[in-house]
Amino acid sequence: MLMAYMTWHEVKKHISEVNDNLIIPVATCEQHGYHLPLGNDTFIAEYMAGILSQRTKALVAPTMNYGVNLPCDVHLAGTTSIKPETLREMIISITDWWRQQGFRHFLLLTYHGDPFHLQAMKDISDDIKLYDLSEIEYSDILERQASIRHACEAETSVALYLYPEKVKMESVREHDIPFDDFRKYLFHEAGDLPEGYVGSLGYPSFATKDKGSRIIARMIDRMIDECYDFLKP
Repeated sequence: MLMAYMTWHEVKKHISEVNDNLIIPVATCEQHGYHLPLGNDTFIAEYMAGILSQRTKALVAPTMNYGVNLPCDVHLAGTTSIKPETLREMIISITDWWRQQGFRHFLLLTYHGDPFHLQAMKDISDDIKLYDLSEIEYSDILERQASIRHACEAETSVALYLYPEKVKMESVREHDIPFDDFRKYLFHEAGDLPEGYVGSLGYPSFATKDKGSRIIARMIDRMIDECYDFLKP
């Protein structure tokens, strides 16, 4: 149930009669290699928000489409970023208005693992919960990776399952960088473009729709388990 499609009076009635909690997808505009679109994290957060809304009857707020990205990605066209303190202040501001209108709990739903993006949304207040969709076990599903990287075997599999028409497998270029070598970029300590880096980490050529189906099913199960009680009316 998308709040953006409703009138203010319909929202008021929903708060009082159905569910007084709100799901807020928090996405980003970020490169995902040569084969996935800039909106990848947005599409997945919105899809999962829809599933959660169906289960809980909580409304889904308009997506926050900009988040915190790696400084090195400034060199890859289309990607943009906001400061962590800007993201945090935006959340504080919009939830303050919605709280005054009767909303009781706010779930921040994201599929973007930048550590500064996540840190900006943690521990804002007792009625705001952050949930990172990517935090599941992958090792028994993936072939070449033990965990999720970026535009990788895991993310590309999810994309092949949810929106295959937007995936360009013929354009996949792999250039994995060991975690220890990429650490300084991940923690925003370096802003240059790593040698050979085209935006993807891991092994997207091993992605399949079936793996994506299994990952999504596991993501849904864990999301419901972790978030259902928080969103009960």
